Amino acid sequence: MEYAVRKAVGIWGCKDSSKVKAGGAYTLNIGSAVTARVTIRRLREQTES
Repeated sequence: MEYAVRKAVGIWGCKDSSKVKAGGAYTLNIGSAVTARVTIRRLREQTES
């Protein structure tokens, strides 16, 4: 999402692509979600190689 707009508490939408994403109440990315995403990506890379 390049340009996200808050639709409601924790719900964000992209004006360009009409995608909807869950996030934090006031910011799109919250710390725990970023940590989980990085961990999942690292584990996927380990299993692929």
